Amino acid sequence: MAEELPPGVIKLGDGENCPPGTFCLYRDYQRKGPAYGIGAGYDVDLSKLNMSKTVSSWVNNTQSTALLIGGGKQRTLAAGQSLEEPRETNDTVEKIGWEH
Repeated sequence: MAEELPPGVIKLGDGENCPPGTFCLYRDYQRKGPAYGIGAGYDVDLSKLNMSKTVSSWVNNTQSTALLIGGGKQRTLAAGQSLEEPRETNDTVEKIGWEH
């Protein structure tokens, strides 16, 4: 049976490039390991993807600013930006939201 994904979420292959109009998260550095893409505007609890507190690489190919939420903190990743998590914030994000 196929994995049931939250609305707005697609599964990516290991190392697959982030599609246009998508916010992507990768378990490992250098955009490797299990990965998912989220459509702009879809708030996602990463525990639904078994990715809570395990993401090390991000790519924001949307036109919106994404919110990286976890550990009682919120950070932003602007449209068109990517991020390899620094050691102090690696594996801390629990949810993805969006600036309105």
